[in-house]
Amino acid sequence: MDYNNKIISLIQKRLKHGQRVYGSGLDINDGRDWITESLEEMLDFSVYISAQLLQLQERRKNDK
Repeated sequence: MDYNNKIISLIQKRLKHGQRVYGSGLDINDGRDWITESLEEMLDFSVYISAQLLQLQERRKNDK
């Protein structure tokens, strides 16, 4: 299965969500510190994916 279209669709949905929430498309000059924003998002991602992986690891252990 080619997941390229799935990935593109997810990105488009996320951009539309942002447009609904903020009332406009992405404004790269809105005063945000994009480096800090990105760092904070990546840190959040690290927490979320670690939690998911730990859940999967526990399930795998319990299934044995």
